[in-house]
Amino acid sequence: MQNSLFFKNVINSDSIFESIGQLSDIARKTIGCEHISLFLIDEKHQSTPASYSVNISTAVMEQLQQIVLQTQFFFRNPDGIRLSVHKAEGHIKKYLIMSKYECIYGFHIKHGPSYGALMFSFPSDIQLTEDQLHLCNLIKLHMEQLIKKIQFRRQVLKQKAYENLFNTLRVKDSFTVDHCYNVAFYSTLLGAKAGVSETELERLKLGALLHDIGKLAIPDHILMKPGRLSDEEFNVIRQHPVIGYELLKDLPDVEHLLPIVKWHHERMDGKGYPDNLQGEEIPLLVRIVSIADAFDAMTSTRVYRDSLHVHEVREQLLIHAGKQFDEELVRIFLSIIDEQMQMNG
Repeated sequence: MQNSLFFKNVINSDSIFESIGQLSDIARKTIGCEHISLFLIDEKHQSTPASYSVNISTAVMEQLQQIVLQTQFFFRNPDGIRLSVHKAEGHIKKYLIMSKYECIYGFHIKHGPSYGALMFSFPSDIQLTEDQLHLCNLIKLHMEQLIKKIQFRRQVLKQKAYENLFNTLRVKDSFTVDHCYNVAFYSTLLGAKAGVSETELERLKLGALLHDIGKLAIPDHILMKPGRLSDEEFNVIRQHPVIGYELLKDLPDVEHLLPIVKWHHERMDGKGYPDNLQGEEIPLLVRIVSIADAFDAMTSTRVYRDSLHVHEVREQLLIHAGKQFDEELVRIFLSIIDEQMQMNG
């Protein structure tokens, strides 16, 4: 893609159906897969999975659903199970014949405490190559990340005060709210890859979500300006980390979030703001958010500029590694980008 990351387009969607359509197009062009179907169990006592696909009949989806139920959502092999009319037996063979597909590859989907399956359906009996299986796993990864992101956006923030502040920001500036959700998502990806504990990941997620809450107090004519800011206006924008800190500091259970809110614009070389911290003085979670923040800013289209191409984003992160950003975290984040971009060729 010329101006943006494919995987960002996928996870920016709030619709599984929309993203399944995009991923199906990729699979059709690259491995000859006719359809991709997703089945999810959301509740422990839910007996019928929710199903998602595009351009496929209800009757066929019912057959595929039966295959999923009969194979226990492919728990037996997270790397994928191949089913074919020629080798299947019993009910599985019957459902395959009724679906009119000769071959299906199914992959277990990580879905929080629940579970699911992603199915690739083929009109002929084929054996995928290692490269094609790798592509299937990348598509599976994208879908898992989309599901996590949608779950995250549906979560009710535990503290009502956080929710009220965030909803106020939503009314004022929906672009900043979308940015905050993206930064929280990318921060969680990076934090998990960097070995952050589950407890710290939850703090990272919430701190990243609230990192720009101080923009509530920035005048609209500056925050919404459809062009580059003057030096004076930029100095006003620079106040938002401290404003966010002041807004949150008296709320309960915020001590772990305040560093992220106050210091996400600090730099490794000490040239950031508001406190000119440097190196290890900047907490790990803050250093993670600063990379995610910059990444989303560079890959977002604004009125005054287009989003950067992935190669430009990589170059900028590398140029500023060790100066603005933690060098090791940049290396880890670039590995995530590379992994995601393999699907895009």
